[in-house]
Amino acid sequence: MRNAVGLDISQDMFDVAVIINGIRKTNRFSNDVKGFEKLKTWLDGFGVDDLHICMEATGNYFEDVADYIGQYYKVSVINPYKISGYGKSRLSRTKTDKQDAVLIAEYCHTAMPKDLPLRKQLNDGHYRLKRVLALYDQLKAQKTAQKNRLKVAKDAFVKQIHLSQIRELADKIKLVESEIEAIIKQQRQLETVSDGLKTIPAIGSLTAAILTNYLLSGDFKTANQFTAFAGLAPQKRESGTSVKGRDMMTRYGNRRLKAALFMPAMVALRCGYFNALVRRLKAKNKPSMLIIGAIMRKLAVIAFNLYKKGEKFDLERYKPA
Repeated sequence: MRNAVGLDISQDMFDVAVIINGIRKTNRFSNDVKGFEKLKTWLDGFGVDDLHICMEATGNYFEDVADYIGQYYKVSVINPYKISGYGKSRLSRTKTDKQDAVLIAEYCHTAMPKDLPLRKQLNDGHYRLKRVLALYDQLKAQKTAQKNRLKVAKDAFVKQIHLSQIRELADKIKLVESEIEAIIKQQRQLETVSDGLKTIPAIGSLTAAILTNYLLSGDFKTANQFTAFAGLAPQKRESGTSVKGRDMMTRYGNRRLKAALFMPAMVALRCGYFNALVRRLKAKNKPSMLIIGAIMRKLAVIAFNLYKKGEKFDLERYKPA
């Protein structure tokens, strides 16, 4: 158990709940510098130095308060799915901003240390990378949606409009990809980490940029912490003699990071990398998706280790079959 603070953040306001030495209190502040200063003054009034502050990753609304309060206290940004799952485990039925802050504080109060990776304050270049990567995801989603609409379109004019929008989105995506590469080249730390990650088989420039963003965003102490953050830990469903569910990937974790590793894992499988791992899992009759998930986890572990050690991938270690 730790002294914990939970923040539920919206565009203009944020609710705060504290659990400090058995004391529980709540408050609300404006989501601006004046509100951040009032928050710090309020927290300082408890006379405790070892506060751990948790908040959900809600758009960009959390960034300013996380940067400000992170100068004074430990801050963790938690995947909303984890908070939602925790609320269900507590049979929480009330849904208000104040109650959400209390729920986040309770999660922060009781969670294992491995589930609370500390957030690092980002520099301007890293913030640009993060936001342009978010734009890339948005454009890809729009392009997929347009393709789906094109499939069901029956009118020639409607098809023409959808095709035009798909082409326009494809051009914009290329521009964004070029901008991502430019951002990385403009900052040595980003470039150094990205270049190391690109030595991993099947990891291209875009996946390396995504991995770089997340590796530099959190203070992950171990590879297990990073893979847990990504949601790449297999999930077992067994109970007594009656429940023997198939192993599967957990639905928790960072969906963007998990999605970014899927195609590289497919490429690595097709090219015969990590063949010993694949043979071992096939011998246990593991399903194909779990094998792909295991390769995704392997890639994440290698990426973490290369980042931590400042090394490049050892081609001799994982030769294709």
